[in-house]
Amino acid sequence: MKKLSTINTSERNNKERSGFTLIECIATVAIVGILSSIALPNYMNQVNRTRQNETASVISQIQTTIAAYADEFGVLPTSWADLNNTNAIMTENGPATSSNFSAINLAGGFYNAAITHTDNLFTITATRDDVTNLNVIACINLTNGASGINQGKGTADTAATTPNCG
Repeated sequence: MKKLSTINTSERNNKERSGFTLIECIATVAIVGILSSIALPNYMNQVNRTRQNETASVISQIQTTIAAYADEFGVLPTSWADLNNTNAIMTENGPATSSNFSAINLAGGFYNAAITHTDNLFTITATRDDVTNLNVIACINLTNGASGINQGKGTADTAATTPNCG
């Protein structure tokens, strides 16, 4: 038989050894913090690029809708309401029904889109207030059929420029 004092000492040593030490907890928190500081900016950048690509897709739809409207009605569209006669351009509040091409807030709520036109050349610009260089600029020329879409890269000197639809 073991002595009572020996049993109590070994039970006490086992209790002291269970769990994590303060150093182990601090090291774990530090490692998680370092990994988070690396991963979070990359994640947010990818989310912003995904939103930009979604907006580029909507802008492409608007280009097609402008051409379809001109083909179907034989006149150039003059407002968002005109474009909705061919294909709905969705905003946060439903289809765009404005009587001109002033800025609308696209569905999703991150980009504002506006259209300017001179004769048969339409330029569509989508911008964000919070990330200025992730803009999207597109054009369509109904005279020569040229169209293009440019996207900003998100860095300080790489905002999108107007494509050449000459």
